[in-house]
Amino acid sequence: MSFLGTAASSFADIVLVVQITGFIILLSGIIYVKRGNFLKHFKMTRIAVFLGILSLIWMGYSLVFYLPILSIGTAWALFIFHSVIGSLALSTGVFFAFDRLIKKTRIPMRIVFLLWILALLSGISIYINYYVF
Repeated sequence: MSFLGTAASSFADIVLVVQITGFIILLSGIIYVKRGNFLKHFKMTRIAVFLGILSLIWMGYSLVFYLPILSIGTAWALFIFHSVIGSLALSTGVFFAFDRLIKKTRIPMRIVFLLWILALLSGISIYINYYVF
């Protein structure tokens, strides 16, 4: 039993907590930019991207271990969706955070934020499907 009280390993719980923490930090970055504090916005978004990269490394380990289990049933589609959307959100977030390749305007940033939300919600759904029910 994990520290969140599910059948998940503590490793899976930590990844979930880190992802949710990163998302809250990203939200605080959005609040800072709305207030015109761009320096804190940049710091918060870079921290969120770093936590996303850290989580991706941890999830990569889980992917190798659980791939045979994930390939069974309808959960595969949710897993593929989560992987593709999460990869797009994180890679674009890296480009934004380190001022590379993509022009920072409101529309691309909002799209990436929505992708991050979809990736987080699909990841939480995967967690719930495998460890709660």
